[in-house]
Order: sequence, then structure tokens, then C-alpha cells
Amino acid sequence: MSYILILFLVILAIFLRFVIGVELRSILTIYLLGLIVYLFSFTVAEMPPFGRPDNPAFNEVPARYLEAGPSETGAINIISSVITDYRAFDTLGEATVLFVAIAAAVATLKSHRY
Repeated sequence: MSYILILFLVILAIFLRFVIGVELRSILTIYLLGLIVYLFSFTVAEMPPFGRPDNPAFNEVPARYLEAGPSETGAINIISSVITDYRAFDTLGEATVLFVAIAAAVATLKSHRY
């Protein structure tokens, strides 16, 4: 089965390249995007159903955050106590990634002056 798929992809690439005139880089981009969609579809298919009690999201960690959060952190708002106390390193990492992405976008846009 996989040999037939590979043969089909090679024939499709030859057809797109020489008959229609699509560039090789565009063909490789299409194949890469197809591979990503293929892998994501299997990932989504393996996800557990939403809202089921045996879902891995319903474990002892959220219950501990809700029960012991205000007394352990001293915060009134449970959301801010989870973000700033329990998950501080994760929040710092997310903020760093966001800052780097914004800085890269600004640097890229500044370099392309028309």
C-alpha cells in the first residue's frame, strides 16, 4: 500500500512539474503541508472525548489547585494564583516565546521597506 502511495506522489510530482509547470519548491511545499495535515488528522483522531470523567484532564491536579490554592498562595483569585505561583515558569516561558515572536515579526517587517 505504501509503495502505491509513493508511486502516486512521484507521478503527481512529475505531472505537476513538467506538464503544468509548477516549480519544484512549490511541489515540495505542497507535500510538506500534506504530511502535516496527515499527521494532525491522526493526532486529533486519537484525542480523548471532551467532557468524559475518565479524560486525562480530570485528575488530582485541578482539584488540588481549587482546594488548597487560596491557603497555599494567599491569593484571592484562584486563576491568578495558578498562573503566578503554580505555573510561574510556564508563564515566563510563554511570555518569552511571545516576546521573541513579536520581535522577529517587527524586525522582519522593518527590513522590508518598499
